[in-house]
Amino acid sequence: MLQRESNLKINFMNSLKGYIKETGWAKFIAVVDIVGGILDIPIGISLIILGTKLGRTNLGAVAIIASIVSATLIILIGILLIIAGIKLWSTANSLENYTNTEKEEDLKEAIKNLSDYFTWIGWVNVASLTISAIVLIAISLLGAMGWKGISSISGLD
Repeated sequence: MLQRESNLKINFMNSLKGYIKETGWAKFIAVVDIVGGILDIPIGISLIILGTKLGRTNLGAVAIIASIVSATLIILIGILLIIAGIKLWSTANSLENYTNTEKEEDLKEAIKNLSDYFTWIGWVNVASLTISAIVLIAISLLGAMGWKGISSISGLD
């Protein structure tokens, strides 16, 4: 019985190692997360600048508040994505190390980093939903105020 359990464990570990060797997609997603996060930061800064300019038009305070809050959340998403990407990259590296060394510490580190990755991505999703809600509320308020479209922004009415 003990021999059979040992063989099952060996077969399981060999199968697991076969999957673990495929870390290319994890690294690709990590790079996409990091690059996306880096791009989010100047986009957020641009939205803050745009929001202050829109505040001087007929859109007023709604535009300023919505753009600044949304922009701040976009910058936060960028930072969270960068951290998540680093965690996922670390996960892939730890898994590669485990396949080479078979040290239990490498596997534990990979699982910890993967857990951290999902935590950071969870916060990204919360921030994204918050932005969606803010934009929806701002659009609703603008509609209730009788926003006339792009011509009202320019002040050419």
